[in-house]
Amino acid sequence: MVERMANVKIFGEMKEIRIDGSKNGEVILKHLGLSSSSTIILRDGKPVPEDTLIGEEDDITVIKSFSGG
Repeated sequence: MVERMANVKIFGEMKEIRIDGSKNGEVILKHLGLSSSSTIILRDGKPVPEDTLIGEEDDITVIKSFSGG
């Protein structure tokens, strides 16, 4: 059996993380040490809610949001 890893892109940096089955976006963000309140998850270039299941075949992009004045 070939193990797959989900590809996660953060600020142009590519990371591979192991996802057994499917996990929701919030679990993946916690694994990456990121907060769901300050990030956006994109799958196929479209935003998805943090409760969306992400599987080992998915490529996702995580965008951190910034604020300030």
